[in-house]
Amino acid sequence: MEHLLTQLDENLKELYRKALDADAVLDDLKQQGKGKHQYVFPAEAGFQVQSNRFMPYLAETAEQIAAIRHSQQFNTATLQRVVQQLKLLHLTLAEFKAALKVG
Repeated sequence: MEHLLTQLDENLKELYRKALDADAVLDDLKQQGKGKHQYVFPAEAGFQVQSNRFMPYLAETAEQIAAIRHSQQFNTATLQRVVQQLKLLHLTLAEFKAALKVG
């Protein structure tokens, strides 16, 4: 279990810098009158938070990992949700970065 938690933490660390950078770009786009999207992820993506920035989604995922760590019971459903959220964050941040290079 500890190895799994370490891997989840490593994913969070990797995503943290990417999310900060992406949010800074989104802030710049908003100042230019662009980037008028309401949410990064649709409601059915598995996140409870809805935001037009990446960091709130990452924070929600980090909170769930902390809950897994502090829980005495292994909850497969929570773990699956966290893994799916990490996957979506990785994929969306990579696509965002690629779109910036093309545009």
